[in-house]
Amino acid sequence: MRDPLADCSYNKVYKNLKEFSQNGENFCKQVTSILQQRANLEISYAKGLQKLAVKFSKVLQSTQKNCLVSAWAWVSEGMKSAADLHQKLGKAIELEAIKPTHQVLSVHEKKRKSLDNEVENAANLVIGNWNQQIKAKKKLMVSTKKHEALSHLVESSKQTVTKKEKQKLLSKLKKSTEKLAKEDESYYQKNLAGCAARLKWENTLENCYQSILELEKERIKLLYNNLNQYTQHISVFGQTLTTCHTQIHCAISKIDVEKDIQALMEETAVSSTENKSEFLLTDYFEEDRNNAMNKERQESSLKSKLLRLQKDIEKALRDREGLERMLKSYSKDSTFPDAESQKITAALMDETNLKLDLLQANSYKLASVLAELEQRPQPSHPCSNSIFRWKEKQQTHSYVKISRPFLMKRLENVVSKISFGGQRLPSSSSTASGVVQIGSGLCKALYSFQARQDDELNLEKGCVNMLT
Repeated sequence: MRDPLADCSYNKVYKNLKEFSQNGENFCKQVTSILQQRANLEISYAKGLQKLAVKFSKVLQSTQKNCLVSAWAWVSEGMKSAADLHQKLGKAIELEAIKPTHQVLSVHEKKRKSLDNEVENAANLVIGNWNQQIKAKKKLMVSTKKHEALSHLVESSKQTVTKKEKQKLLSKLKKSTEKLAKEDESYYQKNLAGCAARLKWENTLENCYQSILELEKERIKLLYNNLNQYTQHISVFGQTLTTCHTQIHCAISKIDVEKDIQALMEETAVSSTENKSEFLLTDYFEEDRNNAMNKERQESSLKSKLLRLQKDIEKALRDREGLERMLKSYSKDSTFPDAESQKITAALMDETNLKLDLLQANSYKLASVLAELEQRPQPSHPCSNSIFRWKEKQQTHSYVKISRPFLMKRLENVVSKISFGGQRLPSSSSTASGVVQIGSGLCKALYSFQARQDDELNLEKGCVNMLT
């Protein structure tokens, strides 16, 4: 079974940060362990402290270099010349560094487990929905084939069966039609639910990314505080430690926590290549060029599905227009919304745009099949090069690749386009000419029209036409 999350850039970002965080946690545990040994070895500090300094140096060599780690390197040097430190220093280390660090690491471990569970649950929803769509599609295909066979039987036996038998066949056909419509709607809703599940997974990864980043900031600041307190205790000792203290103090003055955080973000970032996410499209029996369906019934069924898509497209367009007006209001009056309201509105805009892209891709795919049936030119659409298919167990599945920048970048783009008067994305529907576009080249008349010129068409309200 295809894994829709295997090659997603969101996964790479999150895993990179988790790996960095795990290395940082290991470094923190090793430092804490070394400080504990330092406290225990204070009684025999001369020989023991020298061995500990060597061990500390090895730990630092295996850790990624930054200004904080460089400062700890001076601590290692200080240990080599601190053979006369006594028991008071050991107790201070235990109370002010080791104990708080253990408490923080324990809390961090629980939080990380909780975050991992959230990510796993969200991913299971995406994969579960993906599998549900495949199963629902298979079920719908089987039911459609059976329904078509029953329809052919009814049509072919009209003149050869009794009235009672004919009534039974019509009753079966009616039940089959109702069952088929129910399965069709269920499959369609599962496809739309896949969009929501994917968004939830992406948002969960974004939120967990931020939470782990906050834990890393807390850990780095903890190490900084431990180092600072350590040097304060060292400063009370005699002239033998003066040189060591000066070196450590100089290293501390160069520590820039924000710079280390920035380095962390750069280290865990993926390449700047555009991220594309895969979404399953609806596949119907009617799209199969080799099916046994009557051409008129095939065209009628496709138009019905296109009309349903158009209704959802029109609703999504209205939603987007409302959200655009809200964002424009926010940009004109900076005192009106708070930052959180603007962020929520931008997230809704991103969700609506994604839903609209998916609906339009489904509409374009069905409109292309309809154009081929009616022997008309193929419609064009920007998503035409982003729709792909793969075959699995005698079933062909369609999916579309949609550009999905990371959430923070997407929200920045949405707000900046509105704030600086950016052009709206091209709408897939228009009412200026009295028609509503269902797909590329497929339109529905909003009102009746009587042709007055040779190059005009007679239109009835609600009829569907292909424009070339």
